[in-house]
Amino acid sequence: MSFTADFGFFEEVALGVTQSTGARVTVVGDVGMARSDPRAVRRAGRSYLAGLAYAGGPAFHPKVVVLAGREHATIALGSGNTTLGGWQSNAELWTVLRVLDDRSPAAVLELAAWLRDLPEEVRFSAHVPQALRRVAALLERLHRDRTPVDPGTRVVSSLHSPILSQLPSGPVDELAVFAPFHDRRGRALGHLLDRLRPNRFTLAYQPGLTDLDGQAVAGLVQRYGGRIISDEGQRYRHGKLVEWVAEGRRWTLTGSPNLSAAALLLQQGQGGNCELGIITPSSASLLPDGTEQPVARLRAAPSLPRPQTRSGPILLGAVRVADGLEITLARPLPVISYVELSAAEAPPEQWERVSDLAPGQATTTVPVLADGGSRVRLVTVDDSGVPDFGNIVFVVDVERVLRRSAPAPSQVPSTQPLDLFTDIRLAERFLSDLESLRTLLRSAPTTAPAVTSTPSTTAPTRTPDDEEGWERYLDECAGRIGTPLVRFALGLPLPAGVAEPFQDLLMVTWDERFTDDVEAGLDEDDAESVAAEQGTEPLDRPHGPLPIPDLRQAGRAICRKYQHWVEDLVTPNPQKSPLERMLAVRLTLWTVAAGAWPPADTRWLPLLAGAVRAMDGRDAPTRIEPEVGSLGAVALAVLRSCAPRYEVTSETLIFNETSAAVAHLLPAADDAHVAEYASLLGDAFGPTVAPENVLSLASDIVQDDPLDDAVSALAERGRDVHRHGRLMLHAVGRFSNPALVALEAIGAAEEESLVGAWATGGPDGERWALAVWRRPDLVIVDAAKAVPLWRHYRLAGLVGPRALAAQRSFESAVSVPHGPRNQPFDLARQVLAELGLSEGRPPRCGPQHGRAAGGRAFV
Repeated sequence: MSFTADFGFFEEVALGVTQSTGARVTVVGDVGMARSDPRAVRRAGRSYLAGLAYAGGPAFHPKVVVLAGREHATIALGSGNTTLGGWQSNAELWTVLRVLDDRSPAAVLELAAWLRDLPEEVRFSAHVPQALRRVAALLERLHRDRTPVDPGTRVVSSLHSPILSQLPSGPVDELAVFAPFHDRRGRALGHLLDRLRPNRFTLAYQPGLTDLDGQAVAGLVQRYGGRIISDEGQRYRHGKLVEWVAEGRRWTLTGSPNLSAAALLLQQGQGGNCELGIITPSSASLLPDGTEQPVARLRAAPSLPRPQTRSGPILLGAVRVADGLEITLARPLPVISYVELSAAEAPPEQWERVSDLAPGQATTTVPVLADGGSRVRLVTVDDSGVPDFGNIVFVVDVERVLRRSAPAPSQVPSTQPLDLFTDIRLAERFLSDLESLRTLLRSAPTTAPAVTSTPSTTAPTRTPDDEEGWERYLDECAGRIGTPLVRFALGLPLPAGVAEPFQDLLMVTWDERFTDDVEAGLDEDDAESVAAEQGTEPLDRPHGPLPIPDLRQAGRAICRKYQHWVEDLVTPNPQKSPLERMLAVRLTLWTVAAGAWPPADTRWLPLLAGAVRAMDGRDAPTRIEPEVGSLGAVALAVLRSCAPRYEVTSETLIFNETSAAVAHLLPAADDAHVAEYASLLGDAFGPTVAPENVLSLASDIVQDDPLDDAVSALAERGRDVHRHGRLMLHAVGRFSNPALVALEAIGAAEEESLVGAWATGGPDGERWALAVWRRPDLVIVDAAKAVPLWRHYRLAGLVGPRALAAQRSFESAVSVPHGPRNQPFDLARQVLAELGLSEGRPPRCGPQHGRAAGGRAFV
């Protein structure tokens, strides 16, 4: 619990540490002080309960962290908010209680009672009261079975009586106080002095940072003969301290209460804040060091501006229910408002008006579906038409936030992809991990069974596409093969040195951080060490990505082992999950790039092609379509680099078969995932795997345009070819036989029912020819000499323009006579008209036509 709660900060620093213990997680902050950046909050309402509290006007101000289980508990009561300042930057005071072995501090029972009773006076967002009662029950059960210790430690709060009334009555020997906030006229400090009546009094403050009434406080110091200590440190001191010595013992009150009337003098329900403190004996003073200052300096201390509290309608929470979203407000609506929704997968700036709300409502159900983690806000419009946007809350998916994460095993695999290429034994062990994962997923009751027409014990288990099933599936995968390899398969970059359990990662295009839900929950981890890691880089971390190890340097025997490893990796098996198949494709690409096969050895082509065809997406969740499509596009680009476009080779057939099998996946490919999947492959495959070339090839495959393919195929043969419209090609160069070049061009696109090609050649471009193919007729206009000659051939059987071009003659074609060859004939005029040409002469293409990426040309 906290006054100011930054959910984005909590996710970065503490969510992983807590979830790695297997705990349900609830974070609660004051509804008026929630200031989370929506871009930084990715898991609220999905992985944990992001709750808000409304104390009826006064502040909801307690700061407490409880981590409770069946055997032990750790409790921290203090002054730090759940923010970067409260947990790292500021000087705060915390008191930590631990229930260990057979001992439990007596104050644990008092804290449990406070948690249980708190919802009587504070209005919480949905399911927070239940979380408080669950924690209270855990603490009560832990305390009941153990020996009470530390009887002098007491929890105090403003729930049932003012905190001041729970302090001892004086006189005391010494009193020392510090707080970052005092009330106006020093009322709380005056009442504290009157109650404790100290013989010696010390007040510490930070000039320019402590908010107090200088005149009033200075008067109290003079009245009690006290002294003033000035803390000149640059670190903001946010801890609150009331410390006294009585009968030779030193006692401290720490926690959330400032030196204000709302904190110390008033009870909740009577205008007081919701405050929580703890009184403990202390062996040494906690007062900050400083220099003694004259009272006159304190009198000159200026008052500091107070934070503005939110006015108008305030949302307390939004929960998924059967009928839509249950919206809860902190107080009833005074004016007409409307609800806006920003879906979890949409950018946080994208909002949609979904429902209007009438005045007087405090709770309502909006008939709109939204995933957990979606953002909701209220909007009111003033008389001038100016909208006032309210606070943002995150939709809670109750089933998800109530599910506990399984504690991370102590030996979770952390194998990095590069590790598989530095130790063949580790690579072979990885295959056995995949087999155990497959066995686990087949028998796991959490995944939905495949729907088959007949009962079968070998039917593949469909990977769940629902939210809960998908998360558990990823958890199971990460538990068997490790988070780095799960991320590797999904095309998510993993920072060097980070190994975290894979949990609830909502993959969205607007997220630029690619962080996981769970940081490494190691035994030595705590919030401070994890926070420190956020801003530090290991000194020995190399800059830039590491290269794929060169297997050729490992020797032929190791290369053969990796070849067999890939053969095992891609072996067809209907039980393989989508993640396994993606891993098989990506690891095969890396193995080829590492040089496991000699440069002239292409035996890996059918292995890669088979792995890509197996990744056809028939049982892959829709949420990973961009990853599957992008990985398929990169693999097809590698296959294309080995497959000639013009000649029909075995490599070409492999590519054509594979591209046809997975073409339906390619529209989902995107730049970011293509770039990730192609990373580290450039040294082996060159510009073929440049993202722009990969996406261009994917577009060609999806569009299936024979003329585009022909341009690329002819470019591979060194021809400078570009398109004119939809059905015409134009080859230019210094060739002496333009008719043969035009024939070669339409041969590259002979699958088209109608296609034409010009060829303009000769030293000055004065020679030209036109070839038109409309199956089975081939029309050639040859202007290599002064007068163009018109010829007609009819092709039958297996002979086509490409075969004629390969023979470099028209001998195997049947010539059809039409009279004088210097005149066009009726069929020629007809096919030219179908091509939209009035004559056969080629256009004059100047230097504006050029070669595009991937060999494609354009005008």
